[in-house]
Amino acid sequence: MSRIPQYKPDDFKPILDIDWDAKSTEKKELNDFFIEPLQELKDTKTPSQPHRKTVNDFVFIKKGSIEKMVCSSLFEVQEGMIMLLPPYKIRTFIHHTPDVEGFYCHFSNEFIADGPGLKYLQDILNHADLIYNPTLFLDQEHQERVFMILRQMEILYQQDQSLDLIRLYLITLLGEIRHFIEKIPRSILSANDTLVLRFRKLITTQIQNIHSVKEYADLLGVSPNHLNKSIKRATGKTASEIISESLLMEAKALLSLPRLSVSEIAFTLGIDDISYFSRFFKKHSGISPSDYRKRIDLS
Repeated sequence: MSRIPQYKPDDFKPILDIDWDAKSTEKKELNDFFIEPLQELKDTKTPSQPHRKTVNDFVFIKKGSIEKMVCSSLFEVQEGMIMLLPPYKIRTFIHHTPDVEGFYCHFSNEFIADGPGLKYLQDILNHADLIYNPTLFLDQEHQERVFMILRQMEILYQQDQSLDLIRLYLITLLGEIRHFIEKIPRSILSANDTLVLRFRKLITTQIQNIHSVKEYADLLGVSPNHLNKSIKRATGKTASEIISESLLMEAKALLSLPRLSVSEIAFTLGIDDISYFSRFFKKHSGISPSDYRKRIDLS
């Protein structure tokens, strides 16, 4: 059973209707690294379709704001904030203010494989997992340093300077973000918090195979009732609601792929009964899978 294909950067065109083919022609290394000012978003088509990427990506907001949905949670990234997402997580670009300024950047793990870059990145992502939030509001000191590094990276990239030099700036940037995180007081995870974190990570990898609270509870070594109470206490939602939200996001991401029929999508999601899949989708989204697909520009 195959998972949703992730978009490589040179296949990004369906996401925001951006001409990534032209960008790829200009920058041969597009699949490893790319940076540009957020002002380029002004003419993009929003909201995007739910999607995955083969690369890490982040936005830094200097002015204005953007809204992104990560899995089923909505986040507003405002002035002075950075949002960094790893490959594989489903994300949806919802909205940006007309005055938005800052930077968008993506990079592959391979691009920072030499040196401490991957360690810095993992520390940042671990922190995001612990607080269930991929955004960071930087203090003034780190805002200024991050902006200076990003501006220099963008200048070097536009000048077609050596990617080796840009790589060093990127690793320095990740180091700055990790330095900021290290200053944040660390809370000790309770047994409840640890269970919720394990549940969320399990859903990320198993949502196409496992849809019941009992099966997740069995994998986590707890009772369904205990799992539900723990999830409800931490998130305000039941475990079943989070499973349904995640399954719906998977379905929407698959429906953005024109080569798959609705029945093939249901099968990929581990649902043999297409009628059940249609009822589930309409119950949680308000429209049928076919009607949802009609709203998507699949050209």
